[in-house]
Amino acid sequence: MKDLQIALIVFGVVLVLAVWLYNRIQEKRFLARKEREALASAAAKPKTMPPGGETASPQPARRIEPSLSTSPPGAGAPEPSFMEADLPLEPEAAVPAGEVDLLLDVEEEGIPSVPAEWSDGSVDCLVRIEFVAPVPVQVLREEHRDWSERIDKPVQWLGLDEHSGHWHTLLPDDPGSVKHLAAALQLVDRLGAVSAETLAAFVEGMKRLAQRFVGRIEAPDTGALFERAQELDAFCASVDLQLTLHVLPKRTPHLSGAALAPLIERAGLRREGERFVASNPDGSEVFALICRASTTFPADQVAANELTDLIFTLDVPRVAAGAQAFERLLDFARQCATSLGGQLADAHRKPLPEATIAIIRSRIVELQSRMAERGIVPGGVRALRLFA
Repeated sequence: MKDLQIALIVFGVVLVLAVWLYNRIQEKRFLARKEREALASAAAKPKTMPPGGETASPQPARRIEPSLSTSPPGAGAPEPSFMEADLPLEPEAAVPAGEVDLLLDVEEEGIPSVPAEWSDGSVDCLVRIEFVAPVPVQVLREEHRDWSERIDKPVQWLGLDEHSGHWHTLLPDDPGSVKHLAAALQLVDRLGAVSAETLAAFVEGMKRLAQRFVGRIEAPDTGALFERAQELDAFCASVDLQLTLHVLPKRTPHLSGAALAPLIERAGLRREGERFVASNPDGSEVFALICRASTTFPADQVAANELTDLIFTLDVPRVAAGAQAFERLLDFARQCATSLGGQLADAHRKPLPEATIAIIRSRIVELQSRMAERGIVPGGVRALRLFA
């Protein structure tokens, strides 16, 4: 009996020393990584300062979305008010279309970075956990279910394949286990900025996962993230223009669906639900067309209907080269108006003069230039996420 007690005591001492040694190693690795991130951040920080030598306080955010003014310059009509937020994002990395898993940069300690397209430091709250031992993904998902209903923004779950050095998305029914887990909560989308409650619920939930399965967690400062989300949301609202133009009957009571159908086919528009979509060679959307009649009908029966309205839409933040996309939309809308005996009209269904078209064209260029200055490439991965 005494030998057994001594053996248990020795085993206990060895176990405590092993845990202490493991924690010391992890702590040193964590501090080393934080030091490198701080040095990198300091190197990237702009050296210029505004007049007065101090950083100006950010203006309160207002959700004012842009509109298209049809008043001539100098007429005294109120111009849309835009937020001039001064918080440039990091340049967006080019991501090949369709690529999901990326070969990652491997840090000195052997812990890879998380892919930029899923852990955008400018638009996501990223939390990483390193568990002492691999944990089944389905178990993690089951634990997450208890607090997932409090999260109303997209969350990306990633696991590290330590053999290949790739991070990969974790589906709820993933049969594997992970030792390194990363979860990214998107801070802003078209529904607005993340709330303080959602942000707190996400971070606290991740902390519970770390405690439940014994892991070391890296969580950001939620207060700073919340302020950043508010400011980013205000900027996004100021450049979020979803353009709408119409072709309405002019010489006849209706527009002929039979005459429109071959135009759609020759222009190469594909049907998506109730829309016809013009796309780029890579499949990305340029503009969309919706056909209306006095009664509802399936889009595949356009040729059999007399139409009352052709609605053309262009989602400015989500298209690349917005000016060229607008010209393509305009060319096809004009072709439809000429062929069907209709006329171009603005969003208020009023005739669309050339002066207004010029204003629209310049406004698209202005908004997309402001996006690019903020590091949000129109039509890029970051823009598609923020304006979804």
